[in-house]
Amino acid sequence: MTAKGAPTEPAGQQTSARAEPKRINVAVSPDTVRALENVIEREGVTLTEALRRLIGYGDFVYRAVRENREQLIVKGDEGSREVVLL
Repeated sequence: MTAKGAPTEPAGQQTSARAEPKRINVAVSPDTVRALENVIEREGVTLTEALRRLIGYGDFVYRAVRENREQLIVKGDEGSREVVLL
């Protein structure tokens, strides 16, 4: 039984519309800083939005490969290659 207005989703699976933003502080590597700067420069977004986008992309790839056991292929002018997570 749930209280009126209480979320019915399992813990950690609330929809983003209901979840409040959470501020975190983390130390990142120089490579991560460069990746963020690249998104900021190319997309014209804030640091916060660049971080959200990269985390979203990473989550998509992680879930596809690790959880769904899917094969991801990157195709370009020079051919294609498989995305492999170690």
